[in-house]
Amino acid sequence: MDIVDGYLNGDYNEDDVLAICRRCGKITLKADTKENIKGGKTTELYDLKNLVRTGDDGQPEADFDMISQVANSWLFV
Repeated sequence: MDIVDGYLNGDYNEDDVLAICRRCGKITLKADTKENIKGGKTTELYDLKNLVRTGDDGQPEADFDMISQVANSWLFV
């Protein structure tokens, strides 16, 4: 969530992606487009811009449904 807030505040570039290591679950940011990053079999990549939506006031805001979807794919209860 902090990463998405940083993206909304302009701390990151539009093409930055969230990278999650499949082996250990480590979360990092990659300052490049998905096409240029070789995620391979050990890294799952998510565009930060896909974790944002337009709010009722017309301003961008965190898309909690998408964030939950990503989180749920990594959390096993």
